Amino acid sequence: MIVVVGRVRTTPDQRDELLDVARTMCAASRGDDGCLGYRFSEDTERPDHFVFLEEWADDAALQAHFAQPHTATFMRSIALLLDGPADVSFHEIASTRRLGPHGLTDA
Repeated sequence: MIVVVGRVRTTPDQRDELLDVARTMCAASRGDDGCLGYRFSEDTERPDHFVFLEEWADDAALQAHFAQPHTATFMRSIALLLDGPADVSFHEIASTRRLGPHGLTDA
């Protein structure tokens, strides 16, 4: 699995437009083959700071997502709304464990 974490900051006057662009991207991306999850949220301690969290089945699915027209539209649109550079990291997940009532368990 590939997990993508993107952190962005906008200005108060561009916040609503960023929300619209992000919602559109999330909805479109959830329909991409291999998308296990795609969401964003605002940092409750820092207004106008947002985190995108994407989960992809594998790198092939992620690369196919990058080739989608909605991804290109998103990249062009969000670039105009940011107050500073985006911070995006890609994580390759080899295994996952969950916290159960008695500690960590295999997923």
